[in-house]
Amino acid sequence: MTQDTSKRLVVRRTVQAPSARVFALLADPTRHQEIDGSGMVRSAAAPGPITAAGVVFTMDMHRDARPEPEYRTDNHVLRFKLDRRLAWATAMAGAAPTGFFWEFELQSEDELTTEVVHTYDWSAVTDPAVLERVGFPMVTAEQMQTTLDKLAAAVG
Repeated sequence: MTQDTSKRLVVRRTVQAPSARVFALLADPTRHQEIDGSGMVRSAAAPGPITAAGVVFTMDMHRDARPEPEYRTDNHVLRFKLDRRLAWATAMAGAAPTGFFWEFELQSEDELTTEVVHTYDWSAVTDPAVLERVGFPMVTAEQMQTTLDKLAAAVG
């Protein structure tokens, strides 16, 4: 199921794995490239799991639409609820977030099944220069769905 509003994309999928296993993968930036459906994530710049709100993790990225396709992002963890919710706001390395975030919400259906809701929200981006430079949405709902498909395969 896909919901598409003007400044937010939401996709969902049921995954055959306990929420703790799904969350552990999402909280490990070194595995984000493995599940990325957009093809932009290259690698985590530093190993180590996400452990709390307020943590910043850095990723090496690639996006052909940029003048300099190779770049680095700092991802500021906004919400962290163990085995239930993980969200981060993305910014260029060394800069403050500009108002968009990614979120994964996990709901256990039973001990072995988890519904994953993946949200990409840019509704708080107000800077016209950022809106023009980034070209929201920078990913499609289909790419986000591919992320959930890869997530399901990785934890299955």
